Amino acid sequence: MKKRGLALMMAALLAVSALSGCGKDKGGSGDTAASGGTENEEGGAEKQYRVALVVNQKFGDKASMDDLAKGADKAAEDFGVEIAKLESAEASRFEEDVRAMSEEGYDLIVTTYPYMTDATKLVSQEFPDTKYAAVFQTINDGDTTLDNVWDTEFHGEGAFYLGGYIAGKLTRSDHVGFVVGGEEPTPNAEGNGFMLGVKAANPDATVEFSYVGSYEDPAKAKEIASAMITAGCDVIQTDSGASNAGVVEACKEAGILCAGEISDYWDAYEGFYGIEGIGFGDTVYKAIEMLLDGKYSGGEHGIRDLTNGGYFMDWDSFNRFADANDEYGETMKEAIKEAQDLEKQIMDGSLEVPFDTEVPSWDRIKAQ
Repeated sequence: MKKRGLALMMAALLAVSALSGCGKDKGGSGDTAASGGTENEEGGAEKQYRVALVVNQKFGDKASMDDLAKGADKAAEDFGVEIAKLESAEASRFEEDVRAMSEEGYDLIVTTYPYMTDATKLVSQEFPDTKYAAVFQTINDGDTTLDNVWDTEFHGEGAFYLGGYIAGKLTRSDHVGFVVGGEEPTPNAEGNGFMLGVKAANPDATVEFSYVGSYEDPAKAKEIASAMITAGCDVIQTDSGASNAGVVEACKEAGILCAGEISDYWDAYEGFYGIEGIGFGDTVYKAIEMLLDGKYSGGEHGIRDLTNGGYFMDWDSFNRFADANDEYGETMKEAIKEAQDLEKQIMDGSLEVPFDTEVPSWDRIKAQ
């Protein structure tokens, strides 16, 4: 009971409630978006839907955690749901925190990343009337099906192929770097996709690759990026959450180009040339929308990628760099045009970028 009390206290301290009015009209369709509560015959609200976002990293990372929170906040604004946010930053707390929010009666509980899968599976079976959204997790796959869990897997190889293509066009030293937060299937696939994109744009290039070992260690990421710069890299792509800040700092000090995922570092460094967006927040929003519509995809395993909004290229960020940079502007504009043509091919299936989860290796990719 002491543990449960502590978890509930943490939830209370970190909870952020956001209430809005009635559901909004969906531009011109004549339909009304799902609202945060049901109505009785007299039109009074009977139920206030409550959603708990339980994350395994800290908010304020300018990356995936903040994007998840942004999606939840947007749902609160659009639908009038109540949102609670809880940092469950230690593996020993995952199960306890998910259970605590379940006992509190939240209608939907969102958990994050494969680290929380075991806790999500266990607790969701204890609370069959509660809905769970397992972001970036694989639960309803193979022999396992949990009817109250919707889990989503993310495949970013297509988006990072495009990012690699642009990097291959921008490099003048024919030496590009790619920094990833951790060794996991999807980040590995993103690294391999990036290398394939570099190869397509510039087969004479070399790609350096390294794991930070954490999505929350900017100091280590800076060391890695600095070593890549010493090795000759003049363009570095980072894919490492809050660790991205260290990569950007190293690139700024060296005066080389860099790009990242999710977060915008343009205000910190004008050599930051673009963003691969990941729809973590959109996934939270979609889960809440399904809950309110009464069409929750429990028991299903979804794959989110470039073709369905799971990933996207923030072309505005790339064009911003092109417009502001006389030295690289024309090269970037041409690279954007070519990459957008490749994006169309990925979308229509004529270009397939494999979901290759092996540890990224430039020698292996180059030999293909």
